[in-house]
Amino acid sequence: MNEENNQRQPEDDPEWLKTVRANRDYAAEQFDKLVVYISSGALVLTIGFVKDIIDITSKTNTVLLKLSWISFTLALLTILLSQITSVKAMDYQLDYKESKAKRWDKATDWLNWMSVGLLISGIILFIVFIWTNV
Repeated sequence: MNEENNQRQPEDDPEWLKTVRANRDYAAEQFDKLVVYISSGALVLTIGFVKDIIDITSKTNTVLLKLSWISFTLALLTILLSQITSVKAMDYQLDYKESKAKRWDKATDWLNWMSVGLLISGIILFIVFIWTNV
């Protein structure tokens, strides 16, 4: 007889489940903070210091720069919206409305990935702007 079958699985331990859930909640909270910090920091730095990096004249094509600012701003807005959808999902979960909770949870996941994509896009657009104008 296999010894593994006789042992309790970690999933059966309420303390283990509590710890895993707490760690997951902490990671999700840190993810949101990181997206906000990086997006807002990038937005402030690119707006505040771009003139120190690049000599912007009337001939400078600033389309990529403006697109990077739009990407950073949209990343901030989508992570804000994901907070709202996350709370909505939890509200439905607490009301035992599983199908509605799942829909709001999927919206939260989609918004989180979208915020990461927008953040990465903003960084790439800014780098390309600097690269093409130096």
